[in-house]
Amino acid sequence: MALELSYLGSVNRWECDENDHLNVRFFADKMNQAARGWLAKVTGATPSAAGISTQHIRFLAEARIATPLRIDCGLLEQTGTHCVVLALMFHNLTEEPLAAFTSHFPGDFKLARAPITAPDWALPRGLDPSAPFVLPAGLWPAGAESAEGFKGVETLEALGFRTMGVGVISEAECSEGNLRPEHYIGRISAGMPNLWSFTGGEAATAARQAGMLGGAVLEYRLDVLAAPSPGDVFRHLSGIRSIGNKTQHMVHAIVNESRGELAARAEAIGVAMDLETRRAVVIDADRRRSLAGLMLRGS
Repeated sequence: MALELSYLGSVNRWECDENDHLNVRFFADKMNQAARGWLAKVTGATPSAAGISTQHIRFLAEARIATPLRIDCGLLEQTGTHCVVLALMFHNLTEEPLAAFTSHFPGDFKLARAPITAPDWALPRGLDPSAPFVLPAGLWPAGAESAEGFKGVETLEALGFRTMGVGVISEAECSEGNLRPEHYIGRISAGMPNLWSFTGGEAATAARQAGMLGGAVLEYRLDVLAAPSPGDVFRHLSGIRSIGNKTQHMVHAIVNESRGELAARAEAIGVAMDLETRRAVVIDADRRRSLAGLMLRGS
């Protein structure tokens, strides 16, 4: 069966960030709405809003204010333990692909749908969602492949991770007592100006504040290990795994300090963006030296 219409909407001004385009948390919110709505239609039962365990994301083009959006969904795979839903976002006038989300929903859904084939532009490019979430030279803390085996913030800091965000999970961010998937990405996004302040220096910070320089993420991988609940104190830590000509490969951890758990982990390929030309900029020597200070041990 072909992809099925699962969402129609647009980009609101209040959903746009300092780059004047749809912020990643609202990309995720719309895509997750579409995937859940599609599952509800084909199963008759709405899955939990917090039920996504793993996501791979490709961001392909900007969605600016008032862009008309369409999201189509279909089944990629199902087993007795989970199903994998593909959500594709398009500009609803030009048909330009804007984003692709591949989401794993735990459960035995028994969907009466034939699997579809994802287009090439929706497939992983720089991040392999099927690979073990382990950094080079075994950098991820031993035993941290599960939330319960987490060895603590100090272990991450010893590997070169730095704190980029601290806060408390709110009721508004949760459904059925668990943090919704778009807010992992949202909280990480909110911490990015702190990362940029470490890597850009005063000139780049001034350019960002003047609306001349911004940032964008091209590809993302998210694994939810143990969803936080309302009132839980979290800490978001980040580091750099590798640096390309224009790209930086970032690694993120969200720690639930109230429970002493690793709540989620993420990887992202990001770029700095000239907000006049709307193009990625080359990482110059000064910024490369700054980014090197955030490189994780052994990367």
